[in-house]
Amino acid sequence: MYRNGPLPCLQHNWGTGEIVNQPPPRNWQQQPPGWPQQQPQGWHQPPGWGPPPRKNKAPLVVGIIAGVLVLGGVIAAGAVHLNVNADGGSPKRPDKLPSACGNVSEAALAKARTTNPNGLGSRESKIGDDTSTICSWNQTKGVDGKGHRSTDVYVNNDLDDAQSDFDRRVAQHMDTRGVPQQKPLDGLGDQAVAVLVEGDSAFTDIWIIARKGGTMIQVDYSGWDAGLFTNTKPDVAEFEAAAKGIAEEMVAKA
Repeated sequence: MYRNGPLPCLQHNWGTGEIVNQPPPRNWQQQPPGWPQQQPQGWHQPPGWGPPPRKNKAPLVVGIIAGVLVLGGVIAAGAVHLNVNADGGSPKRPDKLPSACGNVSEAALAKARTTNPNGLGSRESKIGDDTSTICSWNQTKGVDGKGHRSTDVYVNNDLDDAQSDFDRRVAQHMDTRGVPQQKPLDGLGDQAVAVLVEGDSAFTDIWIIARKGGTMIQVDYSGWDAGLFTNTKPDVAEFEAAAKGIAEEMVAKA
């Protein structure tokens, strides 16, 4: 028996009758073409095998956070815009005001955007021969628009010294907030002055102080307009015209 190597190839010689040993054929150790080659021990994985590399998730996290912040900012801005631009005022009240307040027409109140009677802020009182009346109106929700408007009218009849009361009121409004601007108004009673107060905020006040004989009339008109995301100052000419219209009607009935 052959211990090492392949067995010899035995071939019969038909001429002599001998069996002749033949060497093994060439390339006996080679595998036929196309056969898979045996892998040696300690195989190595082909390139690309094994667990995939971990991706860096930081850009994704940053993108999500940025998106949330942008969305939150948009929602907050929308909420602020809706709040600023919401209709001002309250539902129409059936409040009854003192009789002297009826001297102001609905048209004048609509122009001032204060058609809602405010009974809590209105009253009439008598001290001797002097009758003092306060009339108050503010906005009707859904009727008088955005922003804020408020109208208060003070009437004092049968004053003993209306001239002194007029001078006192004009001087009093020089010490108000902001920087008052005064100008005389011709053709409104015996005397009339407009006092405009504008501060750093959007809130604006205008007073029309008028005297006709022994009657003093003061119209206090205030408010602001709605901007895109915040309140803005109203148009001064529009403000003055609204306040002056109410003062003219009160002076005409004095």
